[in-house]
Amino acid sequence: MSEQLLEKILLVVTDIQKELQDIRAEQKAIREEQRAIREEQQAIRKEQMAIREEQMAIREEQKTFREEINLLREEMNAFRKEQQLIREEQQALKNGQKELYDLMNALLHRQDETDAKLEALTMDVHRMHGEITAMKQEIHALNKKIDSHYEQFNERLNNLQLDVDFTVHKTTMTERELFKMRNRLFS
Repeated sequence: MSEQLLEKILLVVTDIQKELQDIRAEQKAIREEQRAIREEQQAIRKEQMAIREEQMAIREEQKTFREEINLLREEMNAFRKEQQLIREEQQALKNGQKELYDLMNALLHRQDETDAKLEALTMDVHRMHGEITAMKQEIHALNKKIDSHYEQFNERLNNLQLDVDFTVHKTTMTERELFKMRNRLFS
C-alpha cells in the first residue's frame, strides 16, 4: 500500500515536474521576447529587470515548493497569474512601442515640413539678398549720376557766376562812361 502511495506521489511529482518544465520553457520564451523588447526600447529596461528579479525570486521559491507538494499547487496558480500579468505588461509595452513609433513618424513628418519651410525661407532670403544687392547697385548708379549732374550744375553755376560778374563789371564800366559823358555834356 505504501509503495502504491509512493508511486502515486512519484507520478504526481513527475507531473508537477513536467508542468514545471513546461512553465520553464514558457518562461524562457517570455525572457527571449523580453530581450527583443529591451533591445528596441531601452527605457523599458528597468521594468524588465524588475520582472527578471521577480522570476528569480519565483525560482527560489520553486525549489522550496518541491519539498512541500500541497503548497506547490497553490504557488503554481499564483505563478501562472503572475505570468499572465507579465504577458499583459508585455502587451502594454508593445502598445507603448507602437505609440512611440507613431509619435516618431509624426515627428519625422513634422521635421520634413520644417525642413521644407526652412528651405523656402532660405530661398526667400537669397532672393531678397539678390534684390538688395541689385538695389544697392542701382543706388550706386544713381549716386554716380547725381554726382555727375552735380558737377555739371556746379560748372554751369560757376560759368553763370563768371558771366554775371563780367556783366556787372561791364555795366559798372558802362555807367562810368555814361557818367563821364553826362558830366562832359552838362559841364
